Formats: sequence, C-alpha cells, structure tokens
Amino acid sequence: MGRSTMVSNGQRALWTFLIYALVGPFFAALALAAIIALTGAFGISSVLPVEPPALGEAAIGSYVWSTLPAVLTAAILAAVVWRTGGLSWLVAAAVAVIAFALAGLILPIGLDQARTALAILAGLVSLAVRQTLIQANIIPDR
Repeated sequence: MGRSTMVSNGQRALWTFLIYALVGPFFAALALAAIIALTGAFGISSVLPVEPPALGEAAIGSYVWSTLPAVLTAAILAAVVWRTGGLSWLVAAAVAVIAFALAGLILPIGLDQARTALAILAGLVSLAVRQTLIQANIIPDR
C-alpha cells in the first residue's frame, strides 16, 4: 500500500528558506575553496581576478560573508515557493545574483575586480541548492 504524502506550499517554503540560508553559504565556501585549490594545483592562479588569500581564510571568510546574500535569497525564494509551489532555475539564479549585489552594497567585500565572477558563482551556488531541494523531494523539478 503506497503511502501518499501531501506537502503544503508553506512546508515547501519553510524548507526552502532553511536550506538556502544554511546550506547556501556552505556550498559557496566549498566552491570558492575548490576554485582556489584547483587553480593553485594546476599553476593557473593568474586566471583569478585577484590574488587569493590562504585557502582556509578564503573559505571561512566566504562562508561568513555569504550569510547575508543567502538569507536574502532564501527569503525571496521562500516567498516564490509559498506562492507557486515550485522554483525555476532562472528565478533561483537571478535572485541569488541580485541578492549578492545588494549584499555587496551593504557589506564591504574589498574584491572589486572579482565581483562579477563572484556574482556568477552566487548564481551557480543557488542552482546547486535548488538541485538539492529537488533531490530531497521538497520542490518539484520545473
């Protein structure tokens, strides 16, 4: 006998907010650390827009700094999920890039040459978190 689960949009929105706010900064720090480590390992760190700090410092700094854009993204996307029950990849990426830009206005980042690349990374991290929500059957794949 199959068990049918009925998940309301409010529950989907709550999980969307929690996962974006908590997992988003972790994915951002992990992605930035991987980029710095790989460019250093392959000797192509000249492709980075700025000289990277030490790996641990960069990862922890990006985790701490990315909490504000993650919470902004989480709040907006939770409202979208609450209203529609789902989330498209384009909305997820666009909201993350805009939230990154707003956070860059509020908090000093000090990496003026890297803002564009970091904004793109924010969009990619948002897509990874969205895929996590889909794999966990929290939101449908649209």
